[in-house]
Formats: sequence, structure tokens, C-alpha cells
Amino acid sequence: MPKENHTIAKSQALLNRYDDVLLRGYIPHKNIFRQADMGYPAFVQRAAGARFWDVDGNVYLDYLMGFGPIVLGYDDPAVCRAVQEQMANGTVYGLAHPRELTVAELLTEVIPGAEVVGFFIGGSAATSSAVRLSRVYTGRDRVIMCGYHGWHDWARPGDVGVPQTVGELTCAVPYGDLDALESRLKKYDNQVACVVMETIQAGGPPDGFLQGCVDLAHAHGAVCVFDETKVGFRVAMGGAGEYYGVIPDIATFGKACCNGYAGSFIAGKREILASKACQSVWMTATAHGDPLSLTAMEVVIGELQRRNGIAYQWKIGNRLIEGINAVCKAGGLSYRLIGVGPMPRPVMEDSDRDRCMEMLRGCLAQGYYLHPSHPMFLSLAHTEVDIEDTIEAVREAIGRIHR
Repeated sequence: MPKENHTIAKSQALLNRYDDVLLRGYIPHKNIFRQADMGYPAFVQRAAGARFWDVDGNVYLDYLMGFGPIVLGYDDPAVCRAVQEQMANGTVYGLAHPRELTVAELLTEVIPGAEVVGFFIGGSAATSSAVRLSRVYTGRDRVIMCGYHGWHDWARPGDVGVPQTVGELTCAVPYGDLDALESRLKKYDNQVACVVMETIQAGGPPDGFLQGCVDLAHAHGAVCVFDETKVGFRVAMGGAGEYYGVIPDIATFGKACCNGYAGSFIAGKREILASKACQSVWMTATAHGDPLSLTAMEVVIGELQRRNGIAYQWKIGNRLIEGINAVCKAGGLSYRLIGVGPMPRPVMEDSDRDRCMEMLRGCLAQGYYLHPSHPMFLSLAHTEVDIEDTIEAVREAIGRIHR
């Protein structure tokens, strides 16, 4: 049942102070202003397991999980214990730490095609490193991309603040369209350093698409980079590349690999990443390979293996998709979940948007945080009971829509 006292008044009050002291551009993907306009909370107070509490005291079963990083659950005990132990021994050093080797060797065991690894902070740094390495390795400058790859200049051609000369080196192609990719490769023949592909978008890749990206890139002397930042440690440990049986030259990972810590990494073929040219590339930053992220990453890998976590995400995600789609269809609502089980994407018809948003606000009032447009994420902290309760909450919210 909806909570009669559900309010986001404190979120709104905090939002009114935001522009006085904070820069909006650093949080656009979270878009808390638009969130509040839709009736969603804008500020969180704390989180545990699969739930978070907003500043108004409302508790929600979370289906965004920090926009994807939280795969084991918020405040996971195993991660917390290991990170606290590492914190007591230091959080950053002026020398290398043995865990860099331990975790890199572990990643080469669990991710197909991972022969050499590099650690970074944040998904944007990982994808940008892959682009820089590809440029050095091929001696070329142009990039063909598909999807979202972060905020750095090469990935945001046409954005304000991005020099035109930089933006002109990147072009985008539609997802799932190998003809368009081939056309671009031919247009810029002998100029393309790499094809950077966000591996799972919308409903997922058409048959043969990911392998086609690799084959076309190689046919034109380019490196193929799979951006697995959202996908890795979810559909498979090695992301869509592993799940669909396709090995790229370089793959980038972030988000779920550290269960909320900021670490990211790239992994790829030895012939590229261990080449003399790539080993000479300067990509140093103080926090790259930080011990806290590496500690969390080691625990995440172990817990996913021990608890069969990939299969569990698929199980509960598929049930969420099936259940929500069934009750929405029965209720005459266009809201649907598409894509793969561990990261379903919501869609709705524009003509039906008001009714869909009314349903989603009804779910919020019951304590279920379902997003209107962004891919959602499951965690090992979500229970099968949580999933069934969510489906029932959607059914109830549909029943309360003003027709």
C-alpha cells in the first residue's frame, strides 16, 4: 500500500541550495533536478543491502544500485571487512603494492582474452586509456564509437568545451548496424585507430554483431575495444564479450567490479598492451591501482564465484522482466523492461508516458525505486521475495492509476 506520508520535501529544500555552491556539470547523468521534477528523491542519506534511505526518511528497494556499481549489495560485510583491514595499512602509497599483481593475475584467469591489465579510477579513465593506447599502437588518430563511453573530450564530440579539432576525430555509428560501421571505416581508411563499442544497449546485440565489429575493425587495421563498463561482472564476469563468445583486442571495465569503490581497469591482448609502444604511454595518476579498490575487486570476484552471483543476477533479473511486463500488459500500460536479465532497460510509449509515470510514482510511494528510462541493475542483496513484491507493487500501482 502507498505510504500516506511519502514526501520529498527535504530533497527539494536541499536542491534549492545546490546551484549556490555546486557545479551542475559533474552530476548530469544523475540529473537530480529532473528526478525531483518527476517526483523522485534527489538526495540519499544512507544505504544497506538492496535498499537506500533518502533524506526525508523514505526507504526504497533500489533498482539502480548507484547506477550499476553495487553488485553484492550496499555495505557488503565481506567487502567492508577487507577494505577496513587495508585502510589500517594505508590507502595510497608512493610505491607499487603486491595486490596489483595478485588482482591482475586473478583477472587474467577469470576474463577471456585478458592477458595484460591496467588499473585506473572511473570508467571514463579506462575508456580514454584504451583510446590512447590504440592510437599509439596503430599510429592513427580517428575513433569510431557507439554508445556512452564517459565524459572525456574524445567521447563527447560536439559538447560545449570540447575543441572542434578534437571532436572531429571521433564519429558515432548506430548500434547494431554493421553496414554503417563498415561505411565509416572505408570513409576513413587507414585513419581509424579504434572502434569503441558499448557492448549491450537497448535490447542487446543482434546475432553476429559483436563479432562483426571485431572483424571489420581488423579488416581495416583498427583496434576493437569493447566498453564493458556497465556490463562486466553482471551478464558474465568478462561482460558481453564472454557471454557472446567474442574476444576484443581491449576491454574496459568499471562500476560493478569494485562494489562501489572507484576502481576500473582495462584488459586485453598481450601483443597490443605489452608492445613497446603501449608500454611507453604515460597514463599515471595518484590513485590508479589504489589498494582500496583493488581489495574490493578481489572480494567481488571471490564472492561472485562463491555465491554463483552471475547466474543469480540472471535468474532474478529475468523474473523481474517477465513479471513486470506481464502485469503492465494486463493493465494496459506500455511500460516494459527489455534487454538482458542482470541489467533490464525500461521503455514506454510517449503517448502513454503520463500514465507510466503515475505508475512509477505509485511504486515510489510503496518503497520501490524503478527508473523511467535508465538501465536498471540487480544485486546479490535482492531476494526472490523482493522481486515478487516489486511485481505486486507494480500491479497495485497500475490499479490506482486515474484512467
